[in-house]
Amino acid sequence: MTTYLVAGGGLVLMLWFAMLIGVSLDTQGQRREWRRVAQQRRAAWEERREEWGPREPEDLCIDCPLRR
Repeated sequence: MTTYLVAGGGLVLMLWFAMLIGVSLDTQGQRREWRRVAQQRRAAWEERREEWGPREPEDLCIDCPLRR
């Protein structure tokens, strides 16, 4: 009886690990998710840039490369 439980548990664990490995190899899903994250970051960056407003040359220091 114990042998069957150990063998059954081992089989269930092997199937579980196979499923986890298969999910981790889902590169399409990962790419889709990273594109979504990148899009959110770009949107947040644009929102911050709009809040800052346009920069005037007198707002920048004399040695600032943005002044040129």
